[in-house]
Amino acid sequence: MAGRRRRIQISGSAVRHAALLCTEAVPDAVRMSCVDDVVRIEVPEADFCIHLETVADEVTRLRFHVTFREDKPAGGTWWSSREIEVPARPGSSSVGQVLATEIRHSRHSFTHAVSEAPPLAFTA
Repeated sequence: MAGRRRRIQISGSAVRHAALLCTEAVPDAVRMSCVDDVVRIEVPEADFCIHLETVADEVTRLRFHVTFREDKPAGGTWWSSREIEVPARPGSSSVGQVLATEIRHSRHSFTHAVSEAPPLAFTA
């Protein structure tokens, strides 16, 4: 295949949300992938994997799987999964807005919970 270009195919609805997520929801993303119907985002304190699934005509289910990491020596790790249904098609701006809102909310809730938690005391 020397001298020939490869064909790159982009499909799925996840890519339609990349610009919004980069600029509004996660401007500090370390890595982001929007391929087919899956959005993967790595931020300093968490990894998000979100599946966009068409449930019915004009209804999209967002399946969130998130791993949060506490940024301290011997910090903890927490996992979260949830589903949200949005009355819109996967590539619509309504779905993008819900993605952005849910990611911001998840990050804020985790940061608040960790900051409010009492320090662990270890005794021998």
